[in-house]
Amino acid sequence: MELTKKYIDFMLENVIGSNIRVQLPNPQEDGKLFWTKLGPTVYMNVELEVIEKYTRSVKFNLKFDRYEVEKIIFIPIESSPMSIKEKLHNTIENLVSKTFIGDGRQEDMRQMYEEKRKTMFSGLEKMVGKIKEIENNELNNIVE
Repeated sequence: MELTKKYIDFMLENVIGSNIRVQLPNPQEDGKLFWTKLGPTVYMNVELEVIEKYTRSVKFNLKFDRYEVEKIIFIPIESSPMSIKEKLHNTIENLVSKTFIGDGRQEDMRQMYEEKRKTMFSGLEKMVGKIKEIENNELNNIVE
């Protein structure tokens, strides 16, 4: 077996894996895409199925949400494993967002972010309410 084929096999088995989690962008009303760094973030699991292996690339069948997309992705053997994983992640993240936008699902993406905001902030409200309750109890104990 050739060294490059062994490296591709090694990368697929030990670094890339069969599943990757990518962030969906938050589409704004003006059509711009916004990737969240802090706050509520929507992620999409993407299943990676290897269809064919070539000398320096792999043909994947990517499955996410209700989509299946075939894509040939270049794997530069001169790069480090983590660099290859990061480039692959960015490529798949862009492909997923383009697929959603190309299908006209910007409103669905906005709705996912809105639901994420609600669940995140409802948890914060509950925590703040409990902290206030504890503070009130402590104040009442001090006065007595």
